[in-house]
Amino acid sequence: MMRLIRPAAVILLLAIAAKPHYEITGKVVKIADGDTLTVLDGANAQHKIRLAGIDAPEKGQPFGTKAREALADKVFGQTVRIELIDVDRCGREVGRIYLGDRFINMSGASHCDIIEVRRGVRSLNQASSR
Repeated sequence: MMRLIRPAAVILLLAIAAKPHYEITGKVVKIADGDTLTVLDGANAQHKIRLAGIDAPEKGQPFGTKAREALADKVFGQTVRIELIDVDRCGREVGRIYLGDRFINMSGASHCDIIEVRRGVRSLNQASSR
C-alpha cells in the first residue's frame, strides 16, 4: 500500500513547492466537489479553483459527497487567499488555498477523511485501523 501512496505524496510536494504566478483574495461562493471551488474576487470576477496536489472523489463517486461537504464546512462563505500556480487541462486555475494562516490543501486527505489509491477509494479511518 505504501507504494501506491508515494506517487501522490510526491505530486503534493511538487504542487506545494511550485512558486505562485500571482495571488487573489476572495469569498468562496461555490464548492463543486472535494477539490474544486469557486471564488468571487474583489472585482466580482469568478475564479474556478482546483486545489493543487489534491485529487478528491467527484460527486458521483464513493465518498464524493462527503469530500464536498468537508471542504464546504471549512471554507464555504469564507474569504480565502489563493496562490495560483497553474491552469489545468479543464481550464481551472490551480492553486494553494489559505484561510487565514491555515493551509487548506495540506489538510487535503484529512479534510475529506479519504484518500484515493489506484485500486479505488478507501476511508482513512479504515486504512489506519489496519
